[in-house]
Parts: sequence; structure tokens; C-alpha cells
Amino acid sequence: MGETAPAEKNQSDDVESKSVTDHDPEVKKSETAGSPTEVPVAQEPKDSNAEEPPVDTAKDAVPVPTIQISPVDDHHDHYFENELADCSITQDEEEQTPIPKDTTPLPLPIEEHDSTAKSDTADPLPSAARAGSERETDHAQPTDPSRQSPVNDFYHNKNILLTGATGFVGKAVLWKLIQSVGQDVGKIYILIRNGSNKRSKVGRPTDRFFSEIISSKAFMTLKRQLGSYYFQKIIDKVVPVTGDIISPDLSMMEEDRQMIIDNVNVVIHCAATLDYHERLDLALETNTLGTLRLMDLADECRNLDVFVHMSTAYFNANLPDGYVQERVYPMELGDPEELLKEIVALELQDIPKMTQRVLAYYPNTYTFTKSLTEHLILKRVDYNRLEEAQGGKNQWPVAIVRATQVGAGCFEPLPGWMDGISGTNAAVYLLGHGIHALPSDIGDLTADIVPVDYLAKVIIGCPIRLMPPGIKFILPYNEILHDEDDHTASIAVPQIQYFPIIYQLSATAITSITWRQMYEAVRHYWNRNSRVNLPPGRQYFMNNKALHRAKTFMRSRLPQSLTSVTTVITNNNPISKRFSDPNLSNRAIELASRAVEANHPFVRHRWTFDHQNVDVVRGQLQADPLFNLDMYQTIDWETYMLSYSFNTHLFISQGAVGLRNITLPAGWDCAMYSKLPDVRNSIIDKQIESVIFSAADINKRTDRMLAQVTDCLEHPGLDTRDKKKAEEWVNDFDASLDDWCHDDSEILKDGRRMADLGRWSSQSRDHDEALRVVVLNDPRVGHSIRQIIETSGVPQQTVVGEAYKILQRMRERTQLEYVWFAGAFLDALFKRLFMSIRICEEDLAKLKQQIQGKNVVYMPVSKTMMDQLLIWYICLRYHLPVPAIVCDEALALLGPISDIMRIAGAFFVRRDQKTRSPLNTAVTAAYTEALLNEHGALSMLIEKTRSRTGRVQSAYPDGMIEMILDASLEKGSKTPTQDPYSPPASPAPSTESGSNHRNVTFVPINITYEKIPELRTLIDQVLDQKPRETSTTLASSLLRPSASVADRAANKDNGAVEQGKYGRVFVSFGESLSLQDVIEATGPCSTSNLKDASAHRKEAMADYIAKAVQRKQHEATIVSPVALVAATVLFGRAINGISMGKIYELVGWLRHEICYQYKMKLDWEEEEDVQTIVAYALNFLDARTNIIYDSKRITDNTKVRVVEHADNVMDLSYMASQLIEIFLPKAILAVVYLSAAPLEITRNELYDQFAFLVRLFKDEFIYPWNVEETFQCVLDQFVFQGILVAVEEDKYKKAVTSDTDEHVFTQLCLLASFLYPILDAYWITSCSLSALRDLPFMPRKIVPILAQWIAAHLISGRRTIYREVLSTEASQNAVDNFLAIGFIDAVHPKSHLSPDAQILLLELGITTNEDLVMVAQRSDVPAAVTNTTPDNVNSLSRLKDIASLCHEIEKYRFGANIQPANYQQNAQVFDKCQNQIRSILRAEKSYASQHGMNLMRAEDQMIQLVYSLKMAASSTAASGEAGRRNPRRVSEVYHLRST
Repeated sequence: MGETAPAEKNQSDDVESKSVTDHDPEVKKSETAGSPTEVPVAQEPKDSNAEEPPVDTAKDAVPVPTIQISPVDDHHDHYFENELADCSITQDEEEQTPIPKDTTPLPLPIEEHDSTAKSDTADPLPSAARAGSERETDHAQPTDPSRQSPVNDFYHNKNILLTGATGFVGKAVLWKLIQSVGQDVGKIYILIRNGSNKRSKVGRPTDRFFSEIISSKAFMTLKRQLGSYYFQKIIDKVVPVTGDIISPDLSMMEEDRQMIIDNVNVVIHCAATLDYHERLDLALETNTLGTLRLMDLADECRNLDVFVHMSTAYFNANLPDGYVQERVYPMELGDPEELLKEIVALELQDIPKMTQRVLAYYPNTYTFTKSLTEHLILKRVDYNRLEEAQGGKNQWPVAIVRATQVGAGCFEPLPGWMDGISGTNAAVYLLGHGIHALPSDIGDLTADIVPVDYLAKVIIGCPIRLMPPGIKFILPYNEILHDEDDHTASIAVPQIQYFPIIYQLSATAITSITWRQMYEAVRHYWNRNSRVNLPPGRQYFMNNKALHRAKTFMRSRLPQSLTSVTTVITNNNPISKRFSDPNLSNRAIELASRAVEANHPFVRHRWTFDHQNVDVVRGQLQADPLFNLDMYQTIDWETYMLSYSFNTHLFISQGAVGLRNITLPAGWDCAMYSKLPDVRNSIIDKQIESVIFSAADINKRTDRMLAQVTDCLEHPGLDTRDKKKAEEWVNDFDASLDDWCHDDSEILKDGRRMADLGRWSSQSRDHDEALRVVVLNDPRVGHSIRQIIETSGVPQQTVVGEAYKILQRMRERTQLEYVWFAGAFLDALFKRLFMSIRICEEDLAKLKQQIQGKNVVYMPVSKTMMDQLLIWYICLRYHLPVPAIVCDEALALLGPISDIMRIAGAFFVRRDQKTRSPLNTAVTAAYTEALLNEHGALSMLIEKTRSRTGRVQSAYPDGMIEMILDASLEKGSKTPTQDPYSPPASPAPSTESGSNHRNVTFVPINITYEKIPELRTLIDQVLDQKPRETSTTLASSLLRPSASVADRAANKDNGAVEQGKYGRVFVSFGESLSLQDVIEATGPCSTSNLKDASAHRKEAMADYIAKAVQRKQHEATIVSPVALVAATVLFGRAINGISMGKIYELVGWLRHEICYQYKMKLDWEEEEDVQTIVAYALNFLDARTNIIYDSKRITDNTKVRVVEHADNVMDLSYMASQLIEIFLPKAILAVVYLSAAPLEITRNELYDQFAFLVRLFKDEFIYPWNVEETFQCVLDQFVFQGILVAVEEDKYKKAVTSDTDEHVFTQLCLLASFLYPILDAYWITSCSLSALRDLPFMPRKIVPILAQWIAAHLISGRRTIYREVLSTEASQNAVDNFLAIGFIDAVHPKSHLSPDAQILLLELGITTNEDLVMVAQRSDVPAAVTNTTPDNVNSLSRLKDIASLCHEIEKYRFGANIQPANYQQNAQVFDKCQNQIRSILRAEKSYASQHGMNLMRAEDQMIQLVYSLKMAASSTAASGEAGRRNPRRVSEVYHLRST
């Protein structure tokens, strides 16, 4: 954060020379560290009118529905290095040991009912988040000058003198002045001391003003809010003035002094030393004499209206518990003036003796000097009254503002903003290091914390009604109260004026919490975000100190005193290991420890602070939206302390770059750490007591199980091959289930929690038998049994037994105890894997209303193996109907994860209709219907498998939706009759088939993961390569050799931990779809009984449901900022790397498009800056592995490049894929715009090319939109933005180029880059099909491998820059589309191949059930593509063969418009590919002849092609990996290692 020495923090050289020579200046700074008046503050909802309106340019924008915030300064590496080395003797009033230059804490979202808590001035976008951000923010509107504001009226054209502006409170006051009255105020003079070379790199006040104040996060955010133009206009009114309050003449130049005398109307004095153990004479010099000197200057001012002095409410620890008046209490040491004279006259050797005398009555020199100052102010006022009575100068108004412990900002400048180490800041910091910071006996006492923004508003607002007192007033000395007096009643005498007026701020006037509650919130933060393991509050706070130490700190291994801190910090604590010099860390700990110890005498008291004068100010400010204090009456202290801890972690503990807050925005909840009591206090959160195992044994067992399940997710199949691990899992799993089954606490039988568990809420086994009877007596099962018996002659008993076996393999096998164990285990698993699982509370409430009284089918997107378990867990958490899970039978063989699915109520079906027998289909349908009607909720996927690219897949026709329709369409069906071929009827089941049918509701669910555990496995599958045996480690030359952004973000010693390494998860529920809606949308049914509807009708309904669900899933998308950064970094490949500044700009633009153009939700809080978001995203993009930086220190000019390794590129591509579906229409038109088309183009030509690409990518994407309408909408946007200019009717000119508008052109290129890799994959696949010029046919399965081989050569020849072309999935989709549009045909092998050829193919892994592809007859093309428009038909019909299709695709590839030479060479590339394929076919002895088979030439060459491709991969890998197993890795096979 750079140099941050506060303005008034250092004493002048002459005073410094008086200090004890053996005092280390760094230790001296540590002593100045924390004033008792400065302690964190609570956070509370903001008034919707509390701040200025947002920028005009965003006036019509929809608020960003996002989640969390935290701007970060990239200079804060040097905080301790500079700050501790340049420690000072004096500090600004309420100033804590400053934190890095960018001390402004990150804005924190309010967690609960805080929708109004965000500052209204918050710009909806960071500065870089706008297209042409500088141009827009330059003209943002400031505060509306026409609004009615008593504060603005008072300060209108007034000039202010502010001291302590580089300190904590002073900065807050200056920020508020600029933000609220900056347009109205005259000048703001800030007194700043010259910094010496030792104390500050920039010594002049003007330099310090910009480096320590304006460049901090709070003021940069304010600049973004107001706009740079208006912000600069206000900043021009701020005049830094050289001065030092410890000098007799304030060290001011004569012209500066005269300027202040002539102009200043208001003096706000916030400067002081906060070193509690400062030498007495030095503390007196700053806190007392400095104030008197400033009052002398105020006396000289010609037009002074008011003098405001900042003081402390913690001044005398000897005051008895009870009522503390807004008065000045007597000094027990003697007369204040005599004390002042005595101390000033002391010789250096006499100071320690006098200090001991002071410490007998006061805890430290700071509180003594502040108390003495108040008494001397009263004395001075009394003298001024006499002077005024004798005809002298009138007394100007004086206000004394006291505060208890000043804490972080609640709402302003940013939520959680804090600056330095002192008071509660220090306590939170020490707790974050696992150090004992709070006394163990104060747990139930009030944590008296005053938010600094609350204090700043009172300081600025209190003068507005102050008037010159005249001579008739009473000095506000305390009243003597007797025991019988009402200590809570007003002690003010009516009609009597008290002067000066004292404003006493404490938690008494606002909502408050206990220290225990404060500790629990801090503990929650640090335990989640570091390796510190703080004990629960019930262990931490104990009245018996000895027992407290024994039970808490020995158990938790926390240091008990400052002497043990050094060892913890330097050896054990991971947070501090980042410091290059352990001594710097130790000094910071010492500073914090002294600050905490200084507050201990005060926090044990039970004081009630009078606040009558503050109440008067609150009433006066109530009409001013920017100063209204009512919001502080409803502070959410838990969220506030989380925000407090976050900023402490980020700025003082130097958290990882990109660290984001864990607090939730308004209207959101976290399933794992819910703020809702009914959700939080669930059975799964309670510890089950085992009759055999201890709690420690249970924890160890759970850790082993969690590790195995995590391994199973990250490396599917590995655990199933390890017999030792498998046996250990079975033993642990059985023991856990046994513990839950034998629990005696009765908590599992709580009826209030059973309503949503369906059939599992009953302990009876009769339900299973009843369900079996219902299934086997189902007419469909009976019909299937009858068919088998009639066609095959198999005995009835055998067929019925087979049906029963199918049912037994399929059915779910859980019970109540298993359900609760599964919930508890998944809770622990998700807490290990993810930071949070976030859900919109409004979505939950709406869903509960929509599904009430209905059967429910949850339909989540398919991205990981955890999708359905995640939905199941959420349903259990939030009291939604808990579903039985429909799983593919392949998932039953995954070891631990399969076991968890089983006890969560999964049943395993064969989804492939081709391999599912009629009997299996009938049993599946009957069981699905019976389970849905009895249990009431199912969860199922409509995709075939989880997505391997991150994009949404087409619905898989497995017939499951039709089965749901069968279960729901029948209205009041009859009880099934006994089929003669069905098994004998059993006793009447409790649930009959067809009875109590309810309308079914389909619930679309979108899940957004920042990172998934199976990503590495999915990429291996996409690249058709075997998984790594060990994690891939790149050569050191590929990694950035510096401790830069990604290094720090990935460094676990920076506070990052394995827990939560897969980031945040967002679960969003789309608009539910009821069966009645489906019936109405698909048209009326002619039959009286819908169950008798034709199979075609049911297929149409199922197709409608699938498409509607996927559309609603898309609409419910919550975008992760990781996707934005991944897409932008990948875009940089086209320009040989991209600068960080350009990344910031483009990511900000994408945010604007998503939030305001597409109205979608994005996980990006309004106050978060783009630098933090990018750093955060790079952490999840494995920046150390996937990205290279060209400089050691990250700046805006730093070039970022992708490590060109297939695995790394696919990592980034998977995460970026979320954006493609959102921007797909724009991306397609951007590709058309940047294609080889002429500069002028007609609308029909544009549409023709647009529709061609839509048709080309039919199987690549899901299109939830109409092609014609969407094209027109995007075209209108291009015209509106000036990208296309209409030159005549339906004719346009391309207006944007890199020369005319570089910003917009870059945005177009970014959009097009989303599709360029896919275009290249299709182009390369078409090139690979050049083999069909020589071969009449070839296996369809081998085309992706051939395309991968061709792609490797084209990458080596630099014909493509996209490693995504190595993906076999893209090639498979291309083949599917080429088949659909009629360029190739699929034929069955048995009809075209000889038996010998079929045998050889089987040996090579190609079964005879897999199609062959051959060249299609293009005469039938128009009929094959009539699903689009006539224009598109004509476009496709013009293409006569694969070569022409390849040539057409080439027009749209990257660079086609700027590299015409490459475009013209396309035909040569196609021919070269054919020649390379021919080289494979040439062999002295073919594979068939080696096996003694004499095949036809076509068959022989086809077999040779398959054999050569298979061997090319394995032989190359084997030769390069001698001594190792042969993992077929694409990058190794095709020599694609990065160089």
C-alpha cells in the first residue's frame, strides 16, 4: 500500500529530540497505535436516501443483482515494511497505526434485511466496468445541489480547517465533507505536517494529501461515484497547508496563517497522538497544547462560526459503573491549569515521577491528556466569557465530540472501512492470528463500538444549530447524583444553556451486541478464511481465568500472552509467514497488543453513556438523507463484524490479492452458514453421540471419509481400484450409519422436521413391501411379462423373478436415520469443497408457493456428479420436499460417492432406451410413478451426462419425462386389476397406484460453480486422453518468477486454505412449469383420459417440457466473474498476450453488458472494483499453471499470456463457456461482421451468414430464441451503437475498425473470440473428412481422432492458434451437424463391410454397431435443412461438397478479414490434409495383410487408417515416457508441449 504516515502522526524534529534516547521510534509508533476511542463499528442497513443519486448514465440501469465486494490496492505489500520503519511519535486524533496507503476497506454487502444498506452513491459499475469508462464517469452527476439539506445550508460557501486528515477519523470526516457538501463548501484547508525522509517518501503536504488520502480506496471509490470531473472540481477546493500542532506557532508559513485567519469559518480538530504510553510531556504537547494553540488560531479568525474538538469518552477507568453524563468530570489530580504549568515546567529527569503520579488515576497518558484538554477548554471558555462581558470579542460556539471505541465504517466510506491498528481493530487482528485479545470475563458485557461513519456525521452535523452562547451559560461540569435519583432521566435544567456542548457517542444510543456475539462473528470469519481455529465463545469466555487458559488455549494451542506471540507468528501461524522479515510482523503484533491492553480497563465496566445532545443532533439531521442517523438504530452487528474481520484480514494481515468478503448481499442466504434460524438449527448441524466412539474418533473418521469422497470426485474410479481404501471406507461408512441408527437423543424424531421427508419420515418397513406390490402389479409390467411369456415361452415365475431383480437393483434403499446422516455428511463435504452455497431468498419463497400441494420434479443442469446431491441438500436445509434422486445406473459404480447417493434416496435406472429392455422400461415407469405419488418429489437430469465443456447440452431422450407424464396425466385412475401374469396380490398396500394423484410441477434449476472438482477428468475425456497419474507440473521456466498477483493468490500461507478451494456455488430456481401449463401450451387432448394419449402426443409434451426447462434454466443463470476473466485472458491469444489494463477494461465492459443489457445476475457487488475481481478470478483459473506474466510486479501494462498447453487452455475454456450462451447471438453477428465479407453488405446477406452459422452450430448450442427475431434485435443494437451504418434501405456499411474506434472494435473481437475456437474445430473436422476423397467410408468414431491428428499438424504449422480444436467433443458435434445438413451420410457397417473387415475393426476397438460415414448426395440438401429459412436453405444448397463447406467455414475464421492471403490458401490446406492422410495409408504391409486377410482396397485402407491413428498416439507417448505407464496425453502424443 506504500507509505502511509498520517499527517499529524509525527512530531516535529525539535520535540522528537526531547524523547528518551533509548526509545525505538518503531516501538514509539506501536505505542501510538490504538486509542480507546477507536473501535470498530457495526454495520446496518442504509437509508435508501442516505446518499447521492448514482451516475446519470446508469440511471435507467437495473441494479446489479450480485453478491459481495472488496477493492484491493496492489501496493499493500509494503505496508509493514514502510509503516513500521517509519513509525511516528504523534498521530492524528482517532488515527490508528495506518494501514497501507489504500486503507479503504473493501465494501461489504449487508447480509440480511439490508437491501437499503448499500450506499445510494455507489456507482453500479467500477470505473473500468464501462465501455469508455473515463468518458462516462467524467460527466457523472454529483450530489443534487437543489435538495433540501440543513447541513448543506450551513456549510454553503463556508471555509473549513480540518486537522488530522491523514488519520482514521480525520479521513472519514474529509470523505464525508467531499461526498456530502463538496459542491456547496468554500475551501477545505487541511493541516498536514511535512514528512521527513525517514517518515515519508513524499514529504510535502500536497504530496502526502494525494499519496495518503486521495489515492486510498475510499476516495478512489468516491471518485468513481461522483465522476472524475466533478470529483476533481471538489478536490480543487481542498487546500493542504503545512503545519504541526506541536509547534508553538503551528509551524505555519505567515501567508498560510493569514489565509486561514481571513477565510476559515469552521474548525474541526481531529489531530492527536494515540500512543497510550507516550511520554507524558510529548502526549501533553500534542493532545493538550496542540489543541490550545489551535484555539489561539481560531481566536484570530475573523469569521469563525464554530470550533469542533474530537475527544474520547474513555478517560477515567475509575468511574463507577452506571450513568456517565455528557459533562466534564473533575480531575482528581488537582487543578487543571496548575497541572499544566507543573508538567510544562518539568525537567526531563522528573517526567517519570510525574507519570507515575498520573497513572495512579488514569490508565495511560493519552486518556489523562484528553481529559485535561476538556478541562482547559472549559477554563478558556470561561475566560472568554469574561472578556466578552467586558466588551471584548464574542465567544464562538464550541462543541466537544466524544466517542467510546471508534470502529470500522458501517456504511461509509465503504462498508467495513478501517484504517490502522487500534482499539477493536487490534483485537480483531490479534484474534485472526489466534492470539488471546479479549479478557475472558467480559463475554456478556456490551461491546461499546461506534462506527466511524456515525461519528463523522455527528462531527459534521453538530455545528448546524450552534449559536454564539453569549455570557449567560453554565459550564457543563457533572452533576452529583444520589442513589435515590433517577440516573436515566435528563439532568439538564430547562431554560438553562450549557456551554460548550458535549456530544457523547456510544453504543448506548444505537443497537449493540455483547463481546461474546462480537467474538463469534469474528471467529466465524477467521475459521472460514484462515488456518486459525478459534474456540467457541462458550470456551473462550469463562470467569475462571485459570480454567479458561487450561481448557481453551491449551486445547486450541493459542498463545496466552504477548511473550508467546513471537513464536506463534514466526513459526506456527500461516498468516504471517508472508512477511520477509519476522521482526516486522512481531512489531505489528506488539502494536496491536498494546492497543488492546490499553482498552482492557474500560471494557470491563458497565457504563451507560448519556446521549441527550446526540439525540438532538439526530433530530436535526433527520431531514437530511446524507446525514440521517436513524439507520444506526438497526445495525446488523454480525454482518458488521464479518466485514470488520474481512478488512482487517485484507489490509492489516495482508490477505491474498483478490480476497473477497464472505458477507451476503441483501436477499441472499448461504445454505452452509445460513442466517435463518430455522435453517441454521437443523438436525444435520447437531452432533450425534456415539455409544462406542469418542468425539475425537468421530471427527477423525469423518475426515477420512471426506478425503475419500473428495478423491472420488476429483479422480473418479481411482478409489474403487484401491482395495485398502475401499475396505476402510466401508468400515467407516458402516460405523457412521450405526451411530446415527442408535442415537438416543430423540432429535431424529422431531416431528417438525419430518413433513418434507415424504415416505422416509416413517420408520415402518411396510412401505417398501407396499411399493413392491404396486410396481409388480402395474399393468405395464404385467403386459411386458405377458409379452415375454408369449414370445419366448419362459415360465411366468422366471419372468416375474427377473422383474423383481430389476426392481431390487433399481430401488432406493434409505431410511430416516440414513437421510439425516447423508445431510450431515454432505454439509461437511460442501464446507470442505466450497466457500459458500448461495441461494436467493425470494426464489425460495416463490418456489414454496408454486409447489404447494403438488408433486415436484427438480431438474438441475448437469455439470458435476454433485448436482443432484446439492439440490437434495438444499431441499433438506430449507424444508422443501426432499426428492428421491433418479440416477443413471453407471453412477452406482463410483464407490464412496455412490454410497452417499444411495443413502440420500437415489435409485438407479438404465437411461439408454436402446439398451433398456421392455421389461426394464415397464418396471422403471411403474416404480417412478409409484415413488412420485407416494414420496411426492423426484430429482432428475435431462442431459445425458454432465457437461464436459461447461455449456448446456441437448436434452437426452431417455423416456423419463414421459414416465413422469404417465404418473401424472391420469385423472383418478382405477385401482389396478390383478393381471393373470402378475405375482399374487399381497395385503393391501398403504398407497395404491393411481390414488391421490396431484398435479406435478417441474422446477428448472441452474447451478453456477466457480470451479468443479472433476474438471481435470472432464478435460481428459474431452481430449480423449487417459488421466494423469500425478498432477502435471510445468517447467519452472513457464511460471512467473515473482511473488505477484497469482503467486500470492495461490499461496496457502497467505491465508488461503484447502477448505473452500472450489469457490462459490450459486443455485437459482427458474420459474416452475406445471403440468397444466404444459397441457395448455401443447394444445387440448382429444381423449377423455390423458393417460391414453398417443405416444406421439407424450413425446411432444416431453419435448416441450425439456425445451421449456432448459430455457428457464438459462434465464435463471447467475454469472461468475471467473468466466469473464477466463474469456478475456483467452482472447489475448489473438493479440499475442493482453495487458492487465485491457483485461480490467474488457471485464468491466462484459459486466456492464451482462447486468444492464441482458439483465442477468452477476456475482459482483456494486462496490467491488475490477482489480479485486480479476485477481480473485485468476486464483480460480490456476494462474500459476495456466498463465504467464511478463513482469515481476503486476501493473496495468503487465502482459498476460496463456500457457499454450492443451490441458491449460481447456481449463480456461471450460470456465469461460458460461459466457458463450449469454452472448451467442451477438457473438455470431460479430463473427459475421469480422468475416471476409465486403465493407458494405445487405440485410439479407447478413441474415444469410448469421443463419448459416446458427445452423452450423445446431448441435453445439441450445437456442432458446427465435432466429429471425434475435437477428433483428442484434442488428438493431449494432446499428444503434454505430457499428453498422445504414447507407440505404436494407444496406449497411461496416463503420467500426481498429482505426476508427479501437475500444468498440476490441469488444467485437472479444465477442467473436467466443466462437472462433469452435469454428476452427469445425473447419478442421471438415478438413479431416477429406479422407473420404480416397475412402468410400470410414468409422464415424474415428473422425474425431483423425480431426485431432490433423489439428495437431495445423497447430504446429500455425494455421490455428486455438488448442480447443483438439477437443474430440467439438469434432463429434461437427460430424453430427454435417450429417444433419446433408454433407455426409451414416450407414451401418454390416451392410458395407466384409466379415473380415468387421473382425479387424473389433480388434481395433470399433464395434459393428457403430456407423460408418460416407459422402452424401447433395441433391437432397434442401429437404434436409427446411427447418430454417429460405435464405439459409439457399446458402447451404450452394455448397456442393465437404471441400466447399470447408471453404465456406474458412470465411468466418479469425483473421479472414485481415489475412486474405491465408483465406485464399484454404483450398491448399484442404488438399494438404488429404495428402497427410494419404501418407498414413501408405504402408509396406498393411494391418490387414499382417493378419493374413486379403481385403478390398477400400476396406484395407480404412483399416490401415484406423490402425495408424491408434498406434500413432500410443507409440509416441511410450517412446517419450520410458519407464512409465503409458498415459495417452494429447499434448505428449502430438508434440504439443509448450516451449
